Parts: sequence; C-alpha cells; structure tokens
Amino acid sequence: MQCSLKKLPKGMAELTIEVSPEEARPQLEKAAKELSSRQKIEGFRPGKASYDTVKTRFGETAIYEEALPDIVRKSYVQAVKENELRAFGEPTINVTKMAAGNPVCYTATVALVPQVLSMPDLKKIKVKPKEIKIEDKEVEESVRQLQKMQTKEARVNREARSGDKIIVDMDLSQGGVTLEGGQARDHSVYLDEEYYIPGFEDQVLGLKEGEKKKFTLKFPTEHFQKHLAGQDVDFEVTLKGIFELIHPELNDEFAKSLGQESMDGLRVLLRGNIEQDAREKERQRVEIEILERIAEKSRFEEIPDQIANAEVERMLHELKHDINNRGLEFEDYLKSIKKTLAELKLDFAPQAIKRIKTALLLREIGLQEKIDAEDQEVMAEIQEMMNRYSENAEVQGQLRSDEYQDYVRTSLRNRKVLEFLRQTVLEK
Repeated sequence: MQCSLKKLPKGMAELTIEVSPEEARPQLEKAAKELSSRQKIEGFRPGKASYDTVKTRFGETAIYEEALPDIVRKSYVQAVKENELRAFGEPTINVTKMAAGNPVCYTATVALVPQVLSMPDLKKIKVKPKEIKIEDKEVEESVRQLQKMQTKEARVNREARSGDKIIVDMDLSQGGVTLEGGQARDHSVYLDEEYYIPGFEDQVLGLKEGEKKKFTLKFPTEHFQKHLAGQDVDFEVTLKGIFELIHPELNDEFAKSLGQESMDGLRVLLRGNIEQDAREKERQRVEIEILERIAEKSRFEEIPDQIANAEVERMLHELKHDINNRGLEFEDYLKSIKKTLAELKLDFAPQAIKRIKTALLLREIGLQEKIDAEDQEVMAEIQEMMNRYSENAEVQGQLRSDEYQDYVRTSLRNRKVLEFLRQTVLEK
C-alpha cells in the first residue's frame, strides 16, 4: 500500500492511498463469494463458485465494486496507524481510480484531533477553595420542604386565604390580544409561597370558588420572556377550587415518621446532607476554575469545525434530555427563549470550544504525568454496571462493547487527572 499525507487548513488532513490488486486480493475473494451467495450461478451452491467463475458471470468490475468498502476500510485504518494520526469521526472518501486489474486509488479527508502546543507550569497556578459554611436558615428551609411533602389537602367552601392552594384558569393578554402561550387551565397556585408575578396573591385573596376577576400586573424585569419583561399584562382569572393545607407539626413525631429519633437528629442529618452537597458543588466549581486557568495560558492547534459541531450537537442532546425530564417540549422551549435552533447552536459554540479544550488538557496532562486507568479498574467499573443491569440484555451488550470500555477508561483517567490537579493547584 502506498500512502501520502497532506495537512490541510482548519485541522484537516488528506490521505492519498493506493492499494494494489495483490493487497486487495483477500477483499476481492470475499466479494466474489458474497456475489455468488446472493445471485445464483448455475451448477454451484450459493457462495461456492470460484473467483474466475464469478468474474466470468458478473464481470470483474462488479467484484471490485462489491469489495470497495472493505478495501477502503482496511487500508484507511492501516494508513491512519502508520501516520500516527488521531483522526476524528468518519473520513470523506473520494475514489479517484478503480479499474479491474489496477490499483484502487482514493483520497480520505478527515479531521484531526488538535494537539496541545504548550501549557503553563502547573505549580505556578493557584486556585483558592471557598470555605463551606452551612447557615441555620438553609437547614430550616430543608425542614420546611420535608413538612410540605407531608402536607395534606382538604377542599373547602370559603374564600381563598393566605396559606391555601387554589386551582385557577388564567388568560393573559395585552391590549385585548391574547398572549401566545398565555392560557393556563387548572393551574395550581400556593398562596403560602411567593408567586413569580409579584402582586398576584393579593389579587386572588378573598375570591370564592366560581368567581372571576380581571386585573393588571407588571411582569418582573428579569422574566425569561424578554418581550414581556417589565411590561404590564392583563389577567383574567377564574377560581375553580380552594384547598386548605394541613401541615404536620414539627415535633419528634414528625421526625420519627422520617426515620429519625428527634427533630434535633433530623436537623443534624439535614445539615450533613446540605454540607455534602455544598462540598460537591464546590469541588465542581474548583475543577472548572482550575481547567479554565490552565486553558487561558495554553496554546492549541486549530480546532476543526467537524469537532466543534459534534460538541455542539452533544450539548444540544444534553439540553433536550434535561428539558424532556422536566416534562417540557423542546419546541416550546425554543419559543420561550425566542430563538431558532440555528441561533441556539451558535450560542453553544463558545462553550463547546471550552469543553473541547478541557478534554484536550485532561488527556495531555494524563500523558505528561503518566496517569491512566488500570485494566482491573476498568473491568471493576463495568462489572458494577453489569450487576446493576443484570436483567437487561440490551444494556449488557452495550456495556461489553469496546466503545463503552474506552469511555470508562477515559472517565477513570480524567478523575485521576482532576485529583492530581487539585493536589497540585489548590492553595492549602
């Protein structure tokens, strides 16, 4: 096989590859069998005709056409290895010559994973962690949330009072024109909480079931719908139901219903949980700051558009997953932020570049510091996941794949690199 490499702008490379008929012989033989197995040749069982028989029956060009994908696949992988390239994604193949009895010639254009050209001295970068301090009000807010979860509702026939839950139908308009998405049916409003439109609670207090009321309120200036932020909006509200909220008393019996001996014990548990969550968030913040500080002082090869676009698509997939988990539709989300899909992708681009640089730095630091995941660590992680999904054959198959093993190895290595950076960069 003959191969030449040409570096192209924007992190791309072009491989020009020539595969001789002798080198392609195994793929040609296989292709001939495939042809004879799909199309009957008189006097031969499917797949049993000789190469020359198949050539006579279908023509050698047909054999070459059948073999071409395998020839390209094998020779491309070999060329990437020989040239020690870190190729990203699938190449663009352009066959320049294919004739029976002659070499197969083609070009493969592919994006290259960019290299880190230089990094700062890690010992000269210092990041100061923030002190974790849990306020009593945070603990009491958690207690209140638990109390709310245990709250019972009783429908009542009286006027709406502070602390009730009400069910309303709402129609929002401006200048007599109904707003897009401005209708809500069977909408729950808790009158013991601050509503997102200031003044709403005051307008509905005192209403009885079946009563209607019209009023005007100003939307908050920071409202996510920019065209409504700070604007006066007309409300028409119909009250459909009133529920009195019966909260359990915050005493030791309440704590025991949650598996604790006393309210003091419950508060200690909650404080510990809040502190653990705060430490995890601080750990993530510190890691981001460390990597951003290193990236600011590092130089990278140009990032190919193909890699940047792939990262944008990954971010978009994550966003859609999050929106769906919240019970929302992605199209409705786009309408709410007044953006097209193309505009959203454009907004993602800077963050996508940051994420790519972060991944490149983690790999480079791992290489320089000889940090990697051991085979037994990878297998232990995979075995744990297989035990978790022991009843799901499809997931088990995915967990056994080479791709998933590579993913686990990379994740474990990145964790070790981040721990190394915390030990190296954090101020004591």
